[in-house]
Amino acid sequence: MKLISENVFLKDYYFYRAGGTARYLACPKTAQELSGILEWRRKKKVSYTLIGAGSNVLFSDDLFDGLVIVLAGLNRWIVRSRQRVICGAGVPLHCLIEFTALSGLAGLENLYGIPGSTGGSCLMNAGAFGSEISDNLEKVEVLDSEGRVLTLSRGEIEFGYRKSSLDGYIVLSAEFLLKYADPMSLRKKIDLRASKRDEKQPVESCSCGSVFKRPENNYAGTLIESCGLKGLRIGDAEVSEKHANFIINRGNATSLDIYRLIKYVKDVVYRQKGVLLEEEVKLINF
Repeated sequence: MKLISENVFLKDYYFYRAGGTARYLACPKTAQELSGILEWRRKKKVSYTLIGAGSNVLFSDDLFDGLVIVLAGLNRWIVRSRQRVICGAGVPLHCLIEFTALSGLAGLENLYGIPGSTGGSCLMNAGAFGSEISDNLEKVEVLDSEGRVLTLSRGEIEFGYRKSSLDGYIVLSAEFLLKYADPMSLRKKIDLRASKRDEKQPVESCSCGSVFKRPENNYAGTLIESCGLKGLRIGDAEVSEKHANFIINRGNATSLDIYRLIKYVKDVVYRQKGVLLEEEVKLINF
């Protein structure tokens, strides 16, 4: 099938720029292409995994003996009708927010700077500064495991902290209901959010963003820093000096370097603080 490549290095498809090879890889741009790829997979009886922009995944250095479907290019379009905005799943979240701000529509600006696609952000209920993407979500169009296109309303979806019941579906598009606001004030708010992220997070380095979810009544970064782990390195993987809940690739880190550092940090925090951190990054093929 011409949409599917074989024996592909994965470092160009996710933010860590580390190891990993896929036996098969596909980058669908439309729902029709995606359906064809899934039908090919079913006939071949090949295992598969899905990634969006690759902002919260880590593949092992080993061969992934299956199909990796990259959804970052899927349905890259945005449509507006008054206060409603429908966005294709592959649109980068920051592009959606730039569009809504320019259109004078408020509700998503606190999420500016979160890496990843709109579809992936809905799937994991991305959030920042007290807001979550589900706050303004009206409905999503998804592809189910049988290849059927379904529309799910907000009330049919369960959302929690960095999770949703959309797991198991492939998000095709999302519709948001927003509020009118002054475009200039929204622009200022976006710029403020961006400057805060630049100041506190290693945005210039290869990373997956926050490695661990926020534990109850605490912060993962605070716990890690209090254990004296900032700057700790294994190979070319490092706990960021800027924000302890970020593990960065200094240039030549292997996936194993990053994985070992994640597990070491998790172990130290548990032994010293009694808190078991939960990974926010999705570990694949380990």
